Amino acid sequence: MNRKILGLDIRNYAVSAVLIKSSTKSAWIEAHESVLIPDQKEGESGLTIALETIVENMDTSGCVCVASFPADLVTYRNIKVPFSNKKKIIQILPYELEPTLPFPVEDLIIDFHTINISGNHDHTDLIVAGVEKSAVKTYLDALTSFKIEPEILTISGYSTALCLAGSAGTPENRLFVDIEVDKATIFAVAGRRIFIIRSFPMFSTYTSAVKSLGTGIRQTVASFTELFDIDFEPEEILLTGWGLEKFNFEKGLSELLELPVKRTELFREIDIDIENYTASSWSPERMDNALALALCEIKRSDGLNFHKGHFAGKELLAKYKSSLTKTGILAGIVLALALLNFLLNAYFINRKIDRLNQQITKIFKTTFPEVTKIVDPLQQMKVKIEEAKKRAFLSSETAKQIRIVDVLNEISKRTPAKADIELTRFIAGQGNVLISGNTDTFNSVDEIKSQIEQSELFQKVTITSTNKEKSGSRIQFKLKVIL
Repeated sequence: MNRKILGLDIRNYAVSAVLIKSSTKSAWIEAHESVLIPDQKEGESGLTIALETIVENMDTSGCVCVASFPADLVTYRNIKVPFSNKKKIIQILPYELEPTLPFPVEDLIIDFHTINISGNHDHTDLIVAGVEKSAVKTYLDALTSFKIEPEILTISGYSTALCLAGSAGTPENRLFVDIEVDKATIFAVAGRRIFIIRSFPMFSTYTSAVKSLGTGIRQTVASFTELFDIDFEPEEILLTGWGLEKFNFEKGLSELLELPVKRTELFREIDIDIENYTASSWSPERMDNALALALCEIKRSDGLNFHKGHFAGKELLAKYKSSLTKTGILAGIVLALALLNFLLNAYFINRKIDRLNQQITKIFKTTFPEVTKIVDPLQQMKVKIEEAKKRAFLSSETAKQIRIVDVLNEISKRTPAKADIELTRFIAGQGNVLISGNTDTFNSVDEIKSQIEQSELFQKVTITSTNKEKSGSRIQFKLKVIL
């Protein structure tokens, strides 16, 4: 039986769509389209106008839709949990994320990508991703207005990274960079698995854009080693995205990072034969992610999906009401069913409350095994979380508590405004902070040390190392700040 699959890649400035028909033996492209999002007109958004163009140019009726939205709308965290059960992971994630988020966790839709590092049996490594519910609702409402109801809603670039990570005959360690007009998202792949996802802004000029990309890549590689204690040395960097139509990043990035850099062509790396592919009418930078979304549905790949629970339930309810209206059930039958539904809901809600109370108690016992007397597990867990928040400060030798944000603010104010300085690493420890960076002269290092040392927040500042780069044009330095 043939299936129609629509891969719909929504960006900040454009929308791409690939419609694939697949059977058990083959798959072929029925239509593909890419449309720039115009400026908003009175009473109609630019996204709605772009989607209208796509729906007019391809038959989306009866298709399975897999959609993506801009990856920079999502916040990412790498965490470890002491179990692998998905239900337990979903339950504990809000508590794990809440202390590190700048907004209420209840305003987010949260999902996770399991890394599955071989040999780790005592914990599970995750990439946790959270996006505001209001942002997801905006995209779902726009799609629903055209009778498109995606089964999966993920982030741009993620499906392409999954396809490339699993492709045979390619390097196991690589970086995949999805570039938009003014933003980029990096996917670090090791052993054919995605370990890290990071999004960051880019500057508008070519030189500054290459430099910001290089900085983001270096920071991602450095954080990989710190997070997983694995020497990560990417063998190549793959680029895709609409931003490649503006600048040719390959040469500049390759010279800056001394690594092979090339653009992706998904057709050449996937292990699925796609018929009706015309190279002359296909732009990989525009279409690869939309194609990858459809391919992940064909392969039934499991990954980040923000169309679960909250919004999926609402759509099912909407379908149910619509079908009731069409059937024209008599008013008396509807009233009887409504009463029965109320009674059943009350029964199942009570059962659900009992199950949730049991799960809360179980989670509390698992998370805080040292507590033997459990009276109100939810309240006790809140107390434990508050205690953990109070410990989330840098403690100095004088027993004063200093917030990391205050340390960053003080260093920023004390750094000479006119000095040519680039800070590359900031590590907060117990009672001290380690700072790494580069500047133009040794005198500049002394000036940085002198300015920071004048702060009443710090006890002592020490230059732990200074040396010239191989090129001889920059001075690398490391400072240790005692709080």
